[in-house]
Amino acid sequence: MIAEEILARARDSTDLPAGWVVFPLLRQKVILGIVGWALGMLLGLGLCGMVAPIVIPFNYEHGLFSAIFATILLGSFLFIGLGSAWTMISDIYRLKTASQQIIVITPEDFVQQAGKKITHVPLINIRYVTARGMPPPAHSEEDKQTPSITKHAASQTQGRGLAPAVIRLSRRRLRAPTSLAFLDTRTAKEVVLVNDMAHGDPAAIGTVLKQYAASVQ
Repeated sequence: MIAEEILARARDSTDLPAGWVVFPLLRQKVILGIVGWALGMLLGLGLCGMVAPIVIPFNYEHGLFSAIFATILLGSFLFIGLGSAWTMISDIYRLKTASQQIIVITPEDFVQQAGKKITHVPLINIRYVTARGMPPPAHSEEDKQTPSITKHAASQTQGRGLAPAVIRLSRRRLRAPTSLAFLDTRTAKEVVLVNDMAHGDPAAIGTVLKQYAASVQ
């Protein structure tokens, strides 16, 4: 099945084949992110605007050290302000194109659409699924008694229904990582799936992807 067909069926929640898992864009998380980046932009640019009249030209007329200090300080504020503004604009774009921001895992394929970019990788070509971030804490006795993800998935493979259950288990076992990536063996290149929580917990997505990939390899 080609990527466009997979994406079309994934968007139609009434016609989702068994075994498909869909991670749509979580609008609420993106909106909260936009608010946070807006505050970061205001803070960074505001501090830069407040400090600039104090250090310019005074610090640049009183030696190299003072000039370097002022430059680093202003550069840091500008970086925070402009970086937050850029990320905020990117999130606004993602929110406007929410229907084109989706991750789909089928028993045979991985498909992701991010705007106009579509990534389609057969599961047989996926290796080294890695969630980067905080390492998992030691398992408690309660965790050891919890059924494995593999057993759970075998008993529940009804598309979107799998995702919430895996996410709940993942939240108990893992500290949220910041990104998720894998190696595409066709090109020997790394494919970065997500770098935030806009589609849910990267660890949960990685758990599902690892399991599905292992089942065909």
